[in-house]
Amino acid sequence: MITNNCITLKDVAIGYSRRLLLTDINFSLKAGEFTVLFGPNGCGKTTLFKTILRIIPPIQGTITYGGDSYPRFGYVPQRQTLDEIYPFTAEEVVFMGTFGQSKPFCPATSAIRIWIEQCLKDVGMLEARKQLFSELSGGQRQRILIARALATKPDILVLDEPVTGVDILAQRMIMELITLLHKKRELTIVMVTHQIHSIPKWIDKLIWINNNKMMIGSSLDILAPLIAEEASPQGTLWH
Repeated sequence: MITNNCITLKDVAIGYSRRLLLTDINFSLKAGEFTVLFGPNGCGKTTLFKTILRIIPPIQGTITYGGDSYPRFGYVPQRQTLDEIYPFTAEEVVFMGTFGQSKPFCPATSAIRIWIEQCLKDVGMLEARKQLFSELSGGQRQRILIARALATKPDILVLDEPVTGVDILAQRMIMELITLLHKKRELTIVMVTHQIHSIPKWIDKLIWINNNKMMIGSSLDILAPLIAEEASPQGTLWH
């Protein structure tokens, strides 16, 4: 049973340069939960995501982290930031996730190499380990980026729009992979998305952000009316 809070937000307000996007944010994320931050582009979900990661500070309020130390985040960014002119192989990209576990500029130890191989296996990309990252499909690149995040040995896996920019088949395969990793590794996962149909029905918590308001509940309670609205002729909210 999930009982331990790993992140707690109390009376938090977020934004940039005193421009408030959301206020009165109060919720906790529990260890082992799968949480989705959902809403249209520009609603503030990525800002909240970055505030939780401490990339940007909250404008007010407090964010506390359970345990004796700040949790280790495995981060899968919204867009690929590696310059594709550099000849990194898939294996080398995953190796980047281990930099906090090894000495800088030193070859990978045998233990690190075994761990990289395991991360590649976990995302179904071991056979592509020697391929150039730039030559992989969009879905394959996303799997490698997830493997890089796993290589950090995260307490919390965080994914920012993981299925944006890939085809429908790749979207389904990526979500199946994320679901499998959550169950297999019992990972705490936080995912940001604006795509309503990418959200698994069984997730532990859905945080819906829209029009400067936030609703927290189960996916079934929140999504059912939204899906009905999207299916109507006027349903353009999420586009």
